[in-house]
Amino acid sequence: MHLLFLGTAAGEGYPSIFCECGNCREARALGGRNLRLRSALLVNDDLLLDMGPDLVAAAHRYNLRFSTIRTALITHAHGDHFHLPAIEFRKESFTVVIRPPRLKIFGPPDVIVAIHNTFPNLDEVGVDVQSVQPFETWERGSYRFMSYRAFHDEGHSQCLFYSVDDGKHHLLYATDTGPFPDATWDALDGQSFDCIVLEETEGYGKWPQHMNFERFINHYRRFQSEGMLRPGARVIAHHLSHAWNPVHDKVVPILEPHGVIVAYDGLTIDL
Repeated sequence: MHLLFLGTAAGEGYPSIFCECGNCREARALGGRNLRLRSALLVNDDLLLDMGPDLVAAAHRYNLRFSTIRTALITHAHGDHFHLPAIEFRKESFTVVIRPPRLKIFGPPDVIVAIHNTFPNLDEVGVDVQSVQPFETWERGSYRFMSYRAFHDEGHSQCLFYSVDDGKHHLLYATDTGPFPDATWDALDGQSFDCIVLEETEGYGKWPQHMNFERFINHYRRFQSEGMLRPGARVIAHHLSHAWNPVHDKVVPILEPHGVIVAYDGLTIDL
């Protein structure tokens, strides 16, 4: 299983385009791994986790063509994770010579409703959709998926995260989760992973529906104590906000001593 991190920032990007905080100024000056697009992950060349507003930039940066993607998992309806105009570009007028193969999109009910409302004729964009509730399992192609409830945007929208199993390797992609609900820990009981990608949005902040350094490390310790990490498993910090996280090279010494990899745009992992 090949992972390519297309973007690793929280919703505003890093640096944020209108922000003049010390972190954003430092990131602009340093460049490189300190510049983060909005979060998305490409698995092999056929599975996309989240469909945010920076896919064009990522495709250009990494010389990708997304016509190879057959399946997309959307975690929730926030614009940095679900950008409807990306689907528009699958129309014949934007794919002039060869239409891409059909794309199956899975996501929470409000995501699927938004797709239907915007594209009443899904054949025009070559898309099929399926609504997902927490704690469902299903298969598509060579993958087996499971959805989990996230503690995020409570009272406004349903937020999910996912596991991906290709029969050899098992990935947990957990972004915009907040502290895992008890029902989610119960669903994870007995499972083990080769890689856990976990949001670390808040850094030194304390907003309850995101992970900060303390919550991230506590979850990592629980993964260890409950046997959820297979031999050689990687735990990766992802979805970093400029407001409470310092630049990349200052986050690394905070998390690396715990055995955590700090994601950056363009990071590749082979499981």
